[in-house]
Amino acid sequence: MAEAGRLATGVEIWPLVAYGPLMSELPDAESFGAAFVEFMRVMSLVAEERESEVAVRLRAHLGTDPKGLPTTGAEFPLAEHPNLQLALDAVLGDAELVGFTTPHVGFGSIGIAEILAGHGMTGPISRGPVRYVDVEVGDGRVVQCVESALLLAVYDEAPLALVLSRGGDHPMRPSSVRLEGVSPAAGAVSGLLRELRAAMREHNVFRGRIISLHQDEHGGSVGVQFHTVPTVTRTEVILPEGTLERLERHTLGITQSARRLRAAGRHLRRGVLLHGPPGTGKTLSTMYLLHAMAGRTTILLTGRGLGLIEQALGIGRDLAPATFVFEDIDLVAAERTMEFGSRGVLFELLNQMEGLAEDEDLLFVLTTNRPDLIEPALCRPPRPGRPSAGDPAPRRRRAAAAAGPVRGWHRDRRRLSQSARRALRRRQRRVRQGAGPPGLAASRA
Repeated sequence: MAEAGRLATGVEIWPLVAYGPLMSELPDAESFGAAFVEFMRVMSLVAEERESEVAVRLRAHLGTDPKGLPTTGAEFPLAEHPNLQLALDAVLGDAELVGFTTPHVGFGSIGIAEILAGHGMTGPISRGPVRYVDVEVGDGRVVQCVESALLLAVYDEAPLALVLSRGGDHPMRPSSVRLEGVSPAAGAVSGLLRELRAAMREHNVFRGRIISLHQDEHGGSVGVQFHTVPTVTRTEVILPEGTLERLERHTLGITQSARRLRAAGRHLRRGVLLHGPPGTGKTLSTMYLLHAMAGRTTILLTGRGLGLIEQALGIGRDLAPATFVFEDIDLVAAERTMEFGSRGVLFELLNQMEGLAEDEDLLFVLTTNRPDLIEPALCRPPRPGRPSAGDPAPRRRRAAAAAGPVRGWHRDRRRLSQSARRALRRRQRRVRQGAGPPGLAASRA
């Protein structure tokens, strides 16, 4: 039996069983395994580990051992990357960027702990170039965004370090941008993150633009596309007498009277449902509204994007006044008793609309060819913020009805014809396959 002792480094060596060539018994597997694990632990402790150049630079900037400091992190959707970059430029414009690299770069995210350990998921971390990615934000404009780097800065008179990298639930398909910070000054990182979020709202590239959200086929990252919509004048919109005036009063009129309505304690969020057979002018009326209410942020949701309601409303709340356009809403908001209704998306839409503040100038424009399939709770006029609708207008007059109480809808959904059921199922299959119905989203920048 070997005697216990201590190495020069102070690491205690536990007694290990020494088996010579003349031993009469072989050790049992459990004893051997325990001895081997202890041997590896001791060798790891006494091994000389060299800090990576990136970790040395981090320690020197902070002026203290960062291993004893708490870290604070934040995660942003990948679609917000250009907004985060503009915020970093505005708040930390003089920050020093330190690049790093690792084998199979891009596989998994890297944070403060990995920088200090000098090792990531796929191998050692070493000094390397700062990685950038170009993100188009419409009208030919491109924002050069930092994809991964260590940022060394001084914030509120205290040294601070941030690690920026892409993250998400899947290491091969990043869906977010991750920031993790450390500073010897308590609260410095949290204060910086608050200022960055405020700067993101101020410099937001989506403000006043027409955008649509799309999710990749794996259900991971959410992308943003910028759109241009053809100009439609008021004289080009042919509706039954009084319909256009009702539509303008419910949309333009409330925005123009927003200050007086707020002072009176009235709500501003509202919605309209445009319905009728194809060719009755629903899309044309929507295009007219978008140009008549220029300067508002407009978010189009159609096809697979109809499942991104929470993300869309989050953007709209930050950038109010905003308009949400849900094309072919019957694909996800069918009456909840139908066996083919998309209940999850429907309930999410109802919950999100109820959770909006009443004094926010948010407008919902919903379109459908089949108003008889819409969930009644979505169009209940007494509840503020819910869209209201009228009877379908004659196709020959290219009209879309809007902004009135529900009348004359066929309420027994179980008696729908087989052909109507088949038609709705075909359209829902198109949504699941990512082929949204034609309409506003077809006009891309």
